[in-house]
Amino acid sequence: MNTKIARSIDDRELAMHGIRRVGDRPGLRSRVRSSGGVLLLGISGATSELTIDTATVYPEHSVFAFVETQALWSRLEGEPWVETEGGLVIAPQGITRRLRWAGSWRVSAALVPRSAIASFVPSLAPDANVYPERRLLDTSMQQFVTGLLDADAQASAIEQYAIEQLVMEMSGAMLLDRVGAVTGQGTPHEVLRERAIAVIAQQCGDPALNPARVAREVQSSLRQLQLVFSESGNSVAGEIRRQRARLAHSLLMDSRYDVLSIDQIAQRAGFHSPMSLRRALDDAYSCTPRALRAARRA
Repeated sequence: MNTKIARSIDDRELAMHGIRRVGDRPGLRSRVRSSGGVLLLGISGATSELTIDTATVYPEHSVFAFVETQALWSRLEGEPWVETEGGLVIAPQGITRRLRWAGSWRVSAALVPRSAIASFVPSLAPDANVYPERRLLDTSMQQFVTGLLDADAQASAIEQYAIEQLVMEMSGAMLLDRVGAVTGQGTPHEVLRERAIAVIAQQCGDPALNPARVAREVQSSLRQLQLVFSESGNSVAGEIRRQRARLAHSLLMDSRYDVLSIDQIAQRAGFHSPMSLRRALDDAYSCTPRALRAARRA
């Protein structure tokens, strides 16, 4: 998938990425750039209609899209058209819908492997969400992605690696930030638990992370936090272990990390020993580290 430059593409190539123009209105202006497992797409046009299905073309990728529009309507198969807004769109399972645009519009999107962001949050939502209000992180990511798509300069190997890592880290952090904003609306205990899970998901790769530190991060006593987790049949230590297993699983399933030994994977995922890693993976996935890698290669 790697391309060292951003380049313009026609409607036929755009369709290969799951985006098709409907009707005979003037063509779109589209550009693409890729780095490792990350794909960046920029599309703009005037009044037009599109059919989008990234879920079929990129079934393992989540979509982070930044939409600027004068007027926009969206429709799922078998449902009526609904007017919607621009802003940030997060679609963990990809986008499958039909869109109608009125007036000029522009979309900058990053397609990111789900395995790269799964460890940031307890679970990924099944549906796409639109966030009309903008925050510093997502506006910064939009500028970064748009700048990469507009630039004609060729990226070096180091720059390619840096682009991929930065886009994945920003996407994961943005997901963590937005999930916290959505789920922070339950009971006080639910909000506290979600905040703690967000901290654990973000910091689980640090071997020094422990229940006491999580309690300090969320400004709670350890006793209170343990009580909140016990209400859901879990514990703070158990959640740390689960998130570390999730992170290790994503590393083992990514071919870029095949250069790391099992010991090094354990360290990156926050485990104190390879044995702790093996036990956690066995509990969470009923599989050993080597078996996961062998299954992926097969």
